[in-house]
Amino acid sequence: MIYILGGSPASAGLDTTCQEKILSSLQSLQDQIAELRSSTVTSSTAATAPEPPKEKRIAKELSSAIHSTVKHLRDQTENAMEWNTSLSFTDIANRRVTDEVVTACQSDKFPAAVVRKAARIYFASLKRRSKMVLAGKLDESKKRQRKVQRKHNKAHSRMNACTTSTAITAEEKNEATKILTVDFMSSEETGQETAGSDNERVPPATIFKLRPLPWRSDRANSIIASMDRKAQRRSSDRAKEMCRKRYNGDPSTRQPPPSAPAWAVKELS
Repeated sequence: MIYILGGSPASAGLDTTCQEKILSSLQSLQDQIAELRSSTVTSSTAATAPEPPKEKRIAKELSSAIHSTVKHLRDQTENAMEWNTSLSFTDIANRRVTDEVVTACQSDKFPAAVVRKAARIYFASLKRRSKMVLAGKLDESKKRQRKVQRKHNKAHSRMNACTTSTAITAEEKNEATKILTVDFMSSEETGQETAGSDNERVPPATIFKLRPLPWRSDRANSIIASMDRKAQRRSSDRAKEMCRKRYNGDPSTRQPPPSAPAWAVKELS
């Protein structure tokens, strides 16, 4: 509270209106100062507060159930329905589909709120896909995804060959696992090998053009080649037949990962 000291009762009585105006102005000023202090503390707390933990990925089981339900709703003979990706997820035209998905997929393990949130994420992915189709970028996006998947497949195959091998020591396995990651896998681009002129009916075969990593050391290359041989020996005859032809293309411009061990990277001139 603010108190006005001084002055006689008589003068106070004569200037009551003036004093009320002054008190009102001071009280308003006090309120503004308090509000400013409060906002300063709030903004300071928000600036120093730790970032919230990242949300967990959607369970594969739930994601698969939502995809299947959406496909079923779209393909059913009667009362077929699907999301309109040109509208928002919450638009009334899309609510019926969302409600059907939630009803079909909710369970004790996946409550309705969790299913609805996962459905929104799937809807967003369909919306992005639709935009890429309209912009003519879908094929380019699929091509990038396939390149990334091939690197993951190579890393998995080589890591599996390493962990299951009985011909190398535990120390050698520990060393190898440090470079059997996606960052150390060379990229592959698809191409086509023309069919022989003596058989025009044979379609061109798909081949892969490797983009070697010039910074990968000889020691790292030797370990990776060894894992490839082990994986090849364990492959079935069918898998060997399906193996695509590969040849080296231009070197990759990708840089080595910061976490790469020193022995696995060589200096480039």
